[in-house]
Amino acid sequence: MIDITQTKEVYDPRGLSWGYWCASMASLFAANQLGTVEEPRWREWADGLAGIGRFTGSPDSRSFSTWQDWAFALNNSLRR
Repeated sequence: MIDITQTKEVYDPRGLSWGYWCASMASLFAANQLGTVEEPRWREWADGLAGIGRFTGSPDSRSFSTWQDWAFALNNSLRR
């Protein structure tokens, strides 16, 4: 399993569908039981991801108009 917090690559989610990216993240962090949601509820899912404690410094989803931009910022925040 890939640990996104340890990889040096930034996976740009902006070209992916929500369903694919959300399912991929849910699979990577299955132990945290994130699950998946429909795209209109992406902010709720983002809040859940931020709340599991593994993603310190996760950007506030309310600061972004699209999930793609939030997810890109999330990936970049993990590499700091």
